[in-house]
Amino acid sequence: MLRTVLLFISAYNISCVFAIQSDFQQGHVVDYTATNNNKITSHLPTIINDNNEDTLLKFSMDIKHVLHDLRAAENDPNIPSHLLGTNTCLSYSKTWTLDDWEYHNSRKRYYRYLKSIPTSRLIKRIWPQQCTLLVWTLLSIWIEGNILPFKPSVPLSALSSISTFVAFLLTLRSNSSLARLIEARNHWSKVVLNTREMANMIMVFIYPIDKQLALILGRHVSLFGWLLRSDLQFVRADKDRADKVELVRTMLPNRQDADYVLSQRQPPVAIITRIRQVLAHLGKTHRLSTAEEIAIEHIVHALSDSVTKTGTLRAAPIPTLYTSHTSRLLVFYLSCLPTALKLSGLDTITTTILTMVIGFAMIGLDEISHLFEQPFRVIPMYQMSKRSTLAVADAFTCQPPSLVGEIIHDDEVSTLTQRELTSYWSSDDINKVSDNLME
Repeated sequence: MLRTVLLFISAYNISCVFAIQSDFQQGHVVDYTATNNNKITSHLPTIINDNNEDTLLKFSMDIKHVLHDLRAAENDPNIPSHLLGTNTCLSYSKTWTLDDWEYHNSRKRYYRYLKSIPTSRLIKRIWPQQCTLLVWTLLSIWIEGNILPFKPSVPLSALSSISTFVAFLLTLRSNSSLARLIEARNHWSKVVLNTREMANMIMVFIYPIDKQLALILGRHVSLFGWLLRSDLQFVRADKDRADKVELVRTMLPNRQDADYVLSQRQPPVAIITRIRQVLAHLGKTHRLSTAEEIAIEHIVHALSDSVTKTGTLRAAPIPTLYTSHTSRLLVFYLSCLPTALKLSGLDTITTTILTMVIGFAMIGLDEISHLFEQPFRVIPMYQMSKRSTLAVADAFTCQPPSLVGEIIHDDEVSTLTQRELTSYWSSDDINKVSDNLME
């Protein structure tokens, strides 16, 4: 019996050795420490065989499907209506055109803003607070004149000193919120810049030596902006995943690549990991020079830096103690304001109007600072992700004329026209004079 058990163990060990050898011969890094005998494999970038070879034309058509079908909306559908407004409404949550700027700077803007007060997005946001202030104003005036046997003394001069502190706190908070908004917008501008730079480096350094690996990386980089937006926006997880799956599987036709990205906790980091994997693979096989590796790694680090800094902004608000102190002082000031104005000699109607106007100014400023405190609900990440994808695609499909004596080994670049490779452009992007003109 013991001899039979020993023979069985020996046979099992021999089979494991052959399995490990087989995995290493296939280029897999295998972890046999996983439970339930499941092997966890990490694949090196696989060169697609001739039957499923990726091409620039396929890449261009997939970009067109993303921009014209999956992401065809003009504005971000996940931005709340109280921030985005109507299609004709000016908003920071949209990317502006020249017509928008001319409309914004028009001298008629004062009349336009007064006319739109009933439909103002800010008034809709602070309407509950304004109604509460109105009820309190009328109630305090009635109590002071009909119930209290004495008139409370609330000097307006003393209340003015408190208003100075309230205005100071509101100003500091508004400045902090605007600084966060500008910082977030700058980070996203760098995302567009760095994805374009990465695509250019891939096209210049990697495409001539390995077209398939270059297209794999190009497809991954084109997703970076969309995946980062998905991590930063505030939507339900099930809706976000359903929205993301079709996009990823369109741009990553290789099932293993798509499954890997979709299964990660931070998909943008998975894109960075994939780029570094290819970079290390090409470096070990001496197909990239040290200078080329350093140049690409510099851009990879910049993308990773964008993930970290945008995540920090999303997770870290303005200190809540500062916010709560400002809110309490604001409530105290507005609570005492009606009585102070009434005792200063103003009638009921004037007191009510002044209180509501001051309340609108201060509560409105406080609400604006709260909206801008979380910048990723405001900035147009949707349009900027589109720009990032367009920039990556253009880096591959819009190549400059060849240099004197330069030999081009790619048939697509030498035979297909730019119009054929840029079918994803909109009508505004296409120059009808010549197929060879750039944007």
